Amino acid sequence: MLFRLKNRPVLVFCCCAFLLAACGGKQSPSTALEIEDSPGQSFADSELTGSELAALKSTSQIDRAVPDHAMPDVAAQYKHFLRKGRGTMCAFSKRSEQYLAYAKKVFRDRGMPEELANLAIIESGYRPDAVSHAGAAGAWQFMPATGARYGLAQDWWQDERLDPYRATEAAADYLQKLYNDFGDWPTAIAAYNAGEGKISRAKEGTGGKDFFEVNAKNHLLDEKAQLRDETRQYVPRFMAVTKIMRNLPRLGFEPIAPENSPEVLRLKARPGTDLREFSKACNLEWGEFSKMNQHHKRAITCTDRETFVYVPVRAKESAQKYLCTADKASYAGWKPVTVASSKDSLEKISKRANIPLARLQAANPGVGRLRAGQTIIAPLAVRLAPQSIAAINKSAAAKAPATKGASHKLKAGETLFSIAKKYNIGVDALKAYNGLSDPGKVRAGMTLALPGGKSAAPVKAGASGKIGGKRKSTYTVKAKDSLWSIARRHNVSVDDLRKWNKGSAVALKPGATLVVAEE
Repeated sequence: MLFRLKNRPVLVFCCCAFLLAACGGKQSPSTALEIEDSPGQSFADSELTGSELAALKSTSQIDRAVPDHAMPDVAAQYKHFLRKGRGTMCAFSKRSEQYLAYAKKVFRDRGMPEELANLAIIESGYRPDAVSHAGAAGAWQFMPATGARYGLAQDWWQDERLDPYRATEAAADYLQKLYNDFGDWPTAIAAYNAGEGKISRAKEGTGGKDFFEVNAKNHLLDEKAQLRDETRQYVPRFMAVTKIMRNLPRLGFEPIAPENSPEVLRLKARPGTDLREFSKACNLEWGEFSKMNQHHKRAITCTDRETFVYVPVRAKESAQKYLCTADKASYAGWKPVTVASSKDSLEKISKRANIPLARLQAANPGVGRLRAGQTIIAPLAVRLAPQSIAAINKSAAAKAPATKGASHKLKAGETLFSIAKKYNIGVDALKAYNGLSDPGKVRAGMTLALPGGKSAAPVKAGASGKIGGKRKSTYTVKAKDSLWSIARRHNVSVDDLRKWNKGSAVALKPGATLVVAEE
């Protein structure tokens, strides 16, 4: 799948194959940049020129109804970025040029105000690699939990919070949700910074109907419930920057032309694609390619699902050709493996896996002597070192001889539970032996290595017992669980959950107990 990321309708082709705040439901402490760039003048401290005053009075959908009592805060932020913070505004506006056209299109296509694209200027100055000390990351400064909630993958392979295009789409989803919650954009923007819970409690405590009323009555709240100064200035800062962005030449700033920014292509890479080889095939220096793909943590794409990669439009033909060649996903079926003993080595692993040492080294650049606890990439069916097997025996305590061979290729409909039962192996042991932290990622066609050894205690998956002559495994429901997430966690279907729990009226209240397996 290929997308042309421009300020025009997205073309789809088939291919075979300023850190000023942290968003995401949690306020973060002020950053160094915010402290440095805090407004130091009041509305009356200096005069504005005629052009500056006209730009201040310009309005669009979000800033057209600012109450009079809130304008001094907007004006103070506005004057700050015209004077003391002018250099910052110059840098941020120029950096945003690459991404603004796409961001505006995302918001516009969803019927949202396109000036919301300026929010990433407030969050990070449109730095895709921005990371705050509170843990927020990317141009849109998503905290980990909020990013995951809105579909941004964060794992050993990648962090999509650092993908400015995917993060923009997630930010649009989040902002739309906040608008639906609060009914107006200034309050939704405040909640993007402080979190919906904080704003909801502040509204309830003050009786204010929107951000401006809550801000004016903030002193009525107890200290813990009060909005922090960061949030109180966040909305005025956004409005000030928006006014400047729509009047850059008028205010003496260098004009920007987002619509003329270099085109970027989004493509889907198959699991296990060698990104270094891909960049060479596209005639791109690794530095140029990796700068466009900072969400990838490794030089190999995730080995169990497709992922997005970005290239300049000039590389379209060579990129498509490479990605459409069946044998180019050269590391499909490999996985992260935790080294269990410092006595192991890449040389030993290459012999056990029957692969060239050079290929294993290429997948693990810079890895020399191995150490216990280190993570490397190796083929899915690689046999672990004897020390690793002993550790699995001890931790899983659920192993038995594999009577049907050393591996099993999954068929449609098979699960970890059914395979473990078939070979009399504990599920925990099967997961550990194959390095599977998430059973939901098991899919048809995957080959599982089968551990050997003596039989031990039955698998543990919550409290166990027998009902109607069948052994069951249970799970205690947690907050925000859903049938889908529970089914995925235990590698079963939603229909099975409903069957095992007496129909479709399954209790999902925190603390409730669900049967998640029967044998």
